[in-house]
Amino acid sequence: MRMHAQTAMIENGFVHLPKEAGRLAEYPHELTVFPKGKHDDQVDSTAEMLDWFKRGGQEPQDWPWQFYNWNAGLPSFPRKRESSGFK
Repeated sequence: MRMHAQTAMIENGFVHLPKEAGRLAEYPHELTVFPKGKHDDQVDSTAEMLDWFKRGGQEPQDWPWQFYNWNAGLPSFPRKRESSGFK
């Protein structure tokens, strides 16, 4: 389900791969054999990145993310960029 929500972006040509990169040969293979392949790490990270991109780079608003930030003591991401005062 996680990758199914992202297939339209891929099918419509919004995802581009570099001509050369480490592990590039394994990447399309892992995407095409999912969910029956042995590994799904790159599929998961791709689905999460595309979902983040569709949200405009905002942090997730679901309760597990908020709970994780609270438990980890992580500051929440700023909603808008503030000026640092430096020019």
